[in-house]
Amino acid sequence: MQHLKHKIATLVLFASTALITVLSCKRDIDGLAPATFPTTPEVFIDGFSAGLNYAAFGGSKVTAFDVDAEVKYKGTASMKFAVPDAGDPQGAYAGGGYLTTVGRDLSGYDALTFWAKASKAATIDVVGFGNDFGESKYQVTLRGVKVNSNWQKFIIPIPDPSKLKQERGMFFYSEGPENELGYTFWIDDLKFEKLGTIAHPKPAILDGQDQVFSVETDQKLNIGGLKVAFNLPTGIDQSVEATPAYFSFSSSNPAVASVSDAGVVSVVDAGKAVITAKVGELNALGSMTLNSSGKAVGPETPAPTPTIKADSVISLFSNAYNNVTVDTWNTGWQFSTAQTIDVKIAGNDAKRYRSLNFVGIEFSSKTINASAMTNFHLDIWTPDPTDLPKTFKVQLVDFGANGTFGGGDDSSHEIAVTRPTLVSKEWVSINIPLSRFTGLNRRGNLAQLVLSGDLPNVYLDNVYFYIAPKEVPVGPTVAAPPPTRSAANVTSIFSDAYNNAAGTDFNPNWGQATKVTQLPIAGNNTLRYENLNYQGTQFGSNLNVSSMTHLHLDFWSKNSSNLNVFIISPGPVEKAVALTVPTNGWGSVDIPLSDFSPVALNDLIQFKFEGNGDIYLDNIYFYKNPPAATEPTTAAPTPTYAAANVISVFSDAYTNVAGSDLNPNWGQATQVSEVKVAGNNTLVYSGLNYQGLQLGSDQNVSGMTQLHLDFWTANSTELKVSLISPGPAEKAYTLKVPTSGWTSIDIPLKEFTPTVDLNKVFQFKFEGNGKIYFDNILFHK
Repeated sequence: MQHLKHKIATLVLFASTALITVLSCKRDIDGLAPATFPTTPEVFIDGFSAGLNYAAFGGSKVTAFDVDAEVKYKGTASMKFAVPDAGDPQGAYAGGGYLTTVGRDLSGYDALTFWAKASKAATIDVVGFGNDFGESKYQVTLRGVKVNSNWQKFIIPIPDPSKLKQERGMFFYSEGPENELGYTFWIDDLKFEKLGTIAHPKPAILDGQDQVFSVETDQKLNIGGLKVAFNLPTGIDQSVEATPAYFSFSSSNPAVASVSDAGVVSVVDAGKAVITAKVGELNALGSMTLNSSGKAVGPETPAPTPTIKADSVISLFSNAYNNVTVDTWNTGWQFSTAQTIDVKIAGNDAKRYRSLNFVGIEFSSKTINASAMTNFHLDIWTPDPTDLPKTFKVQLVDFGANGTFGGGDDSSHEIAVTRPTLVSKEWVSINIPLSRFTGLNRRGNLAQLVLSGDLPNVYLDNVYFYIAPKEVPVGPTVAAPPPTRSAANVTSIFSDAYNNAAGTDFNPNWGQATKVTQLPIAGNNTLRYENLNYQGTQFGSNLNVSSMTHLHLDFWSKNSSNLNVFIISPGPVEKAVALTVPTNGWGSVDIPLSDFSPVALNDLIQFKFEGNGDIYLDNIYFYKNPPAATEPTTAAPTPTYAAANVISVFSDAYTNVAGSDLNPNWGQATQVSEVKVAGNNTLVYSGLNYQGLQLGSDQNVSGMTQLHLDFWTANSTELKVSLISPGPAEKAYTLKVPTSGWTSIDIPLKEFTPTVDLNKVFQFKFEGNGKIYFDNILFHK
């Protein structure tokens, strides 16, 4: 049976020697030899060796170990281990480790040896050394130790003794009941030895096999099957399991796949790499050949967020709901080639299936009663072609009234999905009425979901059963566009994007026939008017919007033919503005408040809508435009050209031409300065008439193709840039001003030829007016 092995949730210490607390003090350590560690080989002869502690593994019977003065191989005592019966309330198995307070230098030995016998013929699951209840870096494990009622000597070879300079893990074991019955075994004369007769070590990775893997960039694989076989003095070959620290791993092509000291392979690019290993100077049998196809093709955006209410859903997998227990997302059934990978897509959890032919998803430990549900939903994304006759198949399996597999009452049914539902490289939402699973005799104990078909690469999300909502008037499926105006410039009445005016009544009783509701659309709160004749909105208090310039609202309608919006001040004084309906998707409108004259903008009390049909409204707010910026607040975009393809004149992103004069005295009126904009050096021309820039040396830019500039101005109405070569020979290029934020331009150098000699460019000249900010003045190809 399976046992907990090497678990250290609970440690119980016995027979511990005194622990020494070392107090820190300052002293001169120059000239001292490196610290050495004891070479004590004994672990247990007639008792614990100095500094040895015993710790029981978590979940084991902590009293399983004892010292026995009656039964021993020789001397006065042995180690006694009482394996419990199955179901023992004190512990499920016997297991623990022996570790030292101070590490020992075991590099002079080649094996751990001991004598053992048992009260009956049995097989001890695990023995070994190197488990220090921490990193256990140099752990060695021998499995399946056969014992009987006679004393026998056992040998656990050390794969590479030179590694054990400071080892604390002297011995560990783990054994459970056999045929549900416990028994007793004894170990004596437990010590490290230099036998000198252990021969022909044969290290291996992957159990000595040459394995080939198809992989992708960013995939990680652990190298398993780490073993070393030895020929013992008895002539028997014995294999032990060893930790990665005994091995030195290497990759034939680190640019494709690297391997860590811990035996973790990281795939970094497309190509082929072979992972091999050594123990000392011995080559390990086995290899891992990796054929990498490069970065996997997958969705860049997550699946659509579900909108079904949680109380109408039984979810297997979705970030939008609380999920039920799923035992496994890959049952590993025979002949299934599917690999399952947990991924995140823009922060959203998803499942990825690679090499999918079929895969079982099982939730049999707690079956699902979907009798009240109406539909089954899942979202899939595939990079594979979906042209007919390609299919994606969904099968549901119910374990019948007895809730267990078999018994003659199980039932299942499979649905095949094809184009036009299936689309490549897009999220596809598959909604299947449960009534279509006609082969399901019942849905009270659903236990399995099976996916199959012709799409080997599938991303999966939002897998759930649900009750389909009742039909509602046709409305938008996407939310209104989110506003981007600063809250400081907005007085909001209805919007998730801002703090709304307090106390607003969106459905005052004016005798209207309109039905008013608020509902989420793609997660965004939206106002709906059904069967509109007229509808009022009463503000919680009178609003002064005289500093605002516009009324904004987003509206959606497929069936309205008439829609007017009013704002109202006391009197009442009101004015209507007609809106264009029906809409094509969301209509966004910005109405100048002057269009509502003579309404008193400093004393508004109400909105009113008149019209017909079904209307959806969002983002109803007043706003003003912020004052125009007079200087940039963000830095110019950072160039991404490779430095080898750039000759830079002025840019923090590159090494600039040395010795350039940014302000030569040409008699200009322009004032030149350098300022920091968001931490980035920026060149400023104030009061520009013309301005020169003298390069530190003549530059041959004939190998370049473009002149790049970033510039920003709020008030310039004219701007030219000229390149100049000796003569002087110059030619100007006109730039469009004023700008709206930073403008990046790439001017083909052929615009300056043949007038300018690109082999000897030595000056720039700028002509124009106003205040100009420049950055990233460079040539590139």
